[in-house]
Amino acid sequence: MSKIDFLKTFIKDRDVASVTPTSQHCVKKVCSNIDFSKDMILVEYGPGDGVFSRYLLEKMTPGSKLILIELNKDFYVHLKETLQDPRVEIFNVRAGDVESFLNPDYIGRVDYVLSGIPFSFLDKPRKKIVLEATKSILREGGLFLAYQTSGHLKKPVMEVFGNFETDFVPLNLPPYFVYKVYKNAV
Repeated sequence: MSKIDFLKTFIKDRDVASVTPTSQHCVKKVCSNIDFSKDMILVEYGPGDGVFSRYLLEKMTPGSKLILIELNKDFYVHLKETLQDPRVEIFNVRAGDVESFLNPDYIGRVDYVLSGIPFSFLDKPRKKIVLEATKSILREGGLFLAYQTSGHLKKPVMEVFGNFETDFVPLNLPPYFVYKVYKNAV
């Protein structure tokens, strides 16, 4: 997707978090928390134009699965057209509804949930729905990774998961806080 098309999508959809795609520096920083040496199930909320998705697919094993949850119709269509990989499943649904669309065999077995959705745009009940659904699909010790523009996710994450670590990535526009959250902290 061109930068102009990305900008047009940003202008049309108030739920798109950034005017530009995530930087490779940020992608590598967030993904440094993922063990790519073994098969995994990874769910990505809000993949946008697929910056993280393409990086993940380059690193993931042939036996891994990448499930993309993208609400924006333009991004969804772009992902369907450009990510032709048997390891990928793409759904045009809201992140909090993931349990309804995820293969039932994956519930409670997801290794990682990666999120770029702008939680600051969600009201408190919706944040809780998304976080509880995330906790439900993760395996014990599974990891929720979210990159956000502020520290606003700390309280809701503590209420649902009871733990988090943060890191800061200044080399991105906008700069991001990276949340690292375990299901039942290890």
